Amino acid sequence: MNLPTYFADFLKDISPIHSQQEQMRDAHTQLRDRLEKDEDLAPIVLGTFVQGSYRRHTGTKGSPEHPCDVDVVVVTNVPKNQYTAAHTLDLFIPFLDRHYEGRYESQDRSWCIKIDDEVKLDLVPTAEPGDSIRRLVKAKALDGGAFLRAERSFTPSAETKSLDDVILEVAATEAGWDSGEPLWIPDRDRRHWDRTHPIFQIKWTAAKNQQCAGHFVKVVKATKWWKRFQQPLPKYPKSYPLEHIVGECCPDGIESVAEGLMLTFERIRDEYADHATRGVTPFIPDRALPGNNVLQRVSGEDFAGFHARVREAADLARAALEKEDISASAKLWRRLLGDSFPKPPNGAEVRGGFTPRRSPSKPQKGRFA
Repeated sequence: MNLPTYFADFLKDISPIHSQQEQMRDAHTQLRDRLEKDEDLAPIVLGTFVQGSYRRHTGTKGSPEHPCDVDVVVVTNVPKNQYTAAHTLDLFIPFLDRHYEGRYESQDRSWCIKIDDEVKLDLVPTAEPGDSIRRLVKAKALDGGAFLRAERSFTPSAETKSLDDVILEVAATEAGWDSGEPLWIPDRDRRHWDRTHPIFQIKWTAAKNQQCAGHFVKVVKATKWWKRFQQPLPKYPKSYPLEHIVGECCPDGIESVAEGLMLTFERIRDEYADHATRGVTPFIPDRALPGNNVLQRVSGEDFAGFHARVREAADLARAALEKEDISASAKLWRRLLGDSFPKPPNGAEVRGGFTPRRSPSKPQKGRFA
């Protein structure tokens, strides 16, 4: 069964809680303000904007093992043909020492800043952009005015759309986001610059969510939660590569999160069965940069292990969806998605797919699915 209210409760439970939302908002705002006012960095910093799962609204609740994160892109005027990726990353060390001493560490493409046990920031510098991105940064067009306004003022209620829906609908038509120009981000390990297109990713997710009646970002969250808690599973694919696979395999026009999950698992199972059998990582092209493989860091062994668990998930999701008894269906969804999926009430009736309520639902401020 689709069990829409069960899934609504599940998605509320796995989304970042209100305190985490506030912490992420305050932390990225403070970091960006500090960067743009820093006298030492002023000669190289053109501007900043937020991207990643936080901006696409595909992130899940944070924990010490899996903290929430916000990617803060710092657009610089550092020429990539004159300075190495490692050198550009190191330009930020004095700034980090001043403001985040003892709380930051190096990553391949960024600096990770620990805010608390459940929230972190990733500072991602870019090389000098082309003219169109430079103009957008100068005009603060990449800030996403609707994103910032909704982030600060949104209060959910039973009568309004979710924050995800509000922001993603606007992102699909946000002025100035049609630039086909990628950005260059550092790769410290490989000692070179890589192309990426976070603006395209945000806009693509917004459009896909509309084509899926608002269910796509929820399917992504549910898949990430499944990946987190169905063990043992290989570490990779995770984060955006996992989200990209879901985007490739989730059909347009889905009518529920349950249907979207089942069809996505089945499509991954069928589409990549041969790769898994041969222990080969598939080449899944970046939508904006088709020469890039989004799974380039995933080994064939890890992909085969991931695919084996997807096969199990596909069978379990279909069984859960096809059950006509509420209790039996909910128990199977809990097997798939863990204890965050609601338990069926004792004596659940077989009519319909809704959780019997003892009292009216009360929306929780700051939590959304």
